[in-house]
Amino acid sequence: MYTTKFGSFNGDSWEDLIQICLRIKYESEQYQSIPASPGDFGIEGFTRTGKVFQCYCPDSNMTSAALYEKQRDKITKDTNKLSLYKDRLLQIFDGTKIKEWIFVTPEYRMNELVVHCNKKAEEVKQQNLPFINDDFRVIIHDIDNFAKEIPIALNGGAQKLMINPKVSDSGTVTSWREQENELVDNAIRKHTKRFPANYSGVTKKVNDLTENTIKSYFDRESILSRWQRLHPQDYDRFLILISQVETIVIEQCMFPSDNNNELYKSLRTLVDKKLRENFTYLDDTTIINLTNGVVADWLLRCPLDFED
Repeated sequence: MYTTKFGSFNGDSWEDLIQICLRIKYESEQYQSIPASPGDFGIEGFTRTGKVFQCYCPDSNMTSAALYEKQRDKITKDTNKLSLYKDRLLQIFDGTKIKEWIFVTPEYRMNELVVHCNKKAEEVKQQNLPFINDDFRVIIHDIDNFAKEIPIALNGGAQKLMINPKVSDSGTVTSWREQENELVDNAIRKHTKRFPANYSGVTKKVNDLTENTIKSYFDRESILSRWQRLHPQDYDRFLILISQVETIVIEQCMFPSDNNNELYKSLRTLVDKKLRENFTYLDDTTIINLTNGVVADWLLRCPLDFED
């Protein structure tokens, strides 16, 4: 499986997902899918405005060089089919002039692939195929070209949306911790209060918990940034919801607790429950990361605190 920020895919599941996305995105351009039976003509579908699509997803994640070679060979093989099956494609396109042959792949990492696409476009134009427009191009679309359609497609297929956080740079986290002394001190103080008095090994455990809190905070910021681009309305709903829950948290934390750690866990459970109720299309990993991030933000600031 090839792992992306929206989940893991193989060739078949990637094509299934993209077919739904193409129908949504290009409905106004009369998108028409092309089954691979009888015979694979090197295209998954086309629009009456002159766009042709071909999907490709590797079987697993790999180095940039290996990915480039596989994508280059796939583009070469399938653009060659425009000439190889020109008579059949002429019947399929039925008067539509193709302006763009679009390679749809989760990601590409080397700009040499764009150069290869340009070369293939020139080769196709030189063949003077009757259905190829004079300004024909071969271009690449990656997963971000379908950022709005993928959540809809996943939810419609009963597959939940995974929004992975961007991996935090260790230097950035360390620098942030050194600069935000007051916020870090808040987390240290609050985590310390979760342990009973005279509990052994508290210093190291509190330090580990604080490190996790900082990481969770950064993960949350990364997820929210991506979520805002994907679902701006739901992002706004999230901010309103968490603001309302935060009011409840502040009130509960005004009263002394016999067990601060149990209070902490109950508030964390409250956040998890509210997120699952209001954003049912998000997968477990995303919900957990968001919950951890919300609580981390409260620990670093003042909403979640423990009375002495």
